[in-house]
Amino acid sequence: MTELYSRRSFLAGVLTAGTLSAAAGYVLTRRESVQLTLASGADPTGGRRLLVTMWNELNPGARIELKEVNSSTRDQYETFLGTKADIFNLDVIHIPRFAEDGRIVPIAPRGELQLLPMVRRLSARPDSDDFWALPFNTDVGMLYRRITDKAVADEKPELADVLARSPSTFVGQLRTVGPQTDEAFVINVLEHALAQDKAILAADGTLSFSLGQWREAVGPLAAAIKAKRVRTEAGEDDTTRTFQRSDLRYMRNWPRSYPAIDRAERTKKETAEIRIGGLPIGIIGGQSLAVSAASENRAAAEEAIHFLTSASSQLHLAKYGFAPTGLGAYIDPGLSEALPHLYDIRLAVESARPRPMHKRYADFSQSFADHMRRYLHEGEPLTQRFIEDLQGALG
Repeated sequence: MTELYSRRSFLAGVLTAGTLSAAAGYVLTRRESVQLTLASGADPTGGRRLLVTMWNELNPGARIELKEVNSSTRDQYETFLGTKADIFNLDVIHIPRFAEDGRIVPIAPRGELQLLPMVRRLSARPDSDDFWALPFNTDVGMLYRRITDKAVADEKPELADVLARSPSTFVGQLRTVGPQTDEAFVINVLEHALAQDKAILAADGTLSFSLGQWREAVGPLAAAIKAKRVRTEAGEDDTTRTFQRSDLRYMRNWPRSYPAIDRAERTKKETAEIRIGGLPIGIIGGQSLAVSAASENRAAAEEAIHFLTSASSQLHLAKYGFAPTGLGAYIDPGLSEALPHLYDIRLAVESARPRPMHKRYADFSQSFADHMRRYLHEGEPLTQRFIEDLQGALG
């Protein structure tokens, strides 16, 4: 264990030095100093904040003030509009609304970053070489496995098999208590539905409007919850705590949780290691950086975004658990040796499905969460009203 983390510590130093070295090309020469404001959701890892610090050290004439907005994904549009910012760190589902409402302006990518195709598709402007926002990090649902016997460490059970086991050995974000936890709930239900029927959500984010198809796709999950074969938590943090305190075998969570969980679990005698692998089909997420249409410092904001999303910055973010956006980080020899699970993350990203990329996504999400909460936890049947409400939101 000491050798492993010594190697990771060494890698951390190399990546930081490499990022700073590469950042020399992003140093701005300005006659007058400007202050850039970056509005973003919270980052418990500290990885993004360190990148901002690196930029500020190199560019004292165009320093970034990071304003972390404590709000749910659903509330991001309204809370960001109340923040005067030059740069928005947008969840990918909010890009269409910001773009259609004229809140952001296009930004041209630079050739150094070979984005994974699905990542590119979520942020690029249709029929254009420009982007509405440059991908900062991607994200995808992963299945965590607690290994107690290394002899069976390579066994990878299907999600359907995990749900069928009794007593419960799996925990996921399968309960919601309000807007702060609705989005995680929506994503988890979609992933379980996709495990039963991959046609329920197409590769371009088009949703099925067949009631019978939905009943069959979410029926096994409803049965597992009713029989208490799964643990249901509201939000990622509660899910992690249940997984660790109850020593459960399986958990659904995001890749960025892995470094902290891995470190903590290595202190337990009963746990040989924690591994993560892809779900049958995960939901792709992530955040992208966009220039505010109201910014008076667009050129400086663009340069800052290019630095924060660069290939070197991707190596840095991967160390903090974020799923990289570009191919370079996944095939980097040093990074692959220290973080072998990146291979599985890449496979999961490349096979993932996006949520409906629609200006009224927030309305869809709320309606979907309301219907599924009543169906999964209150025993209310899914009716045609469920389909009508989804069509109304996405129409």
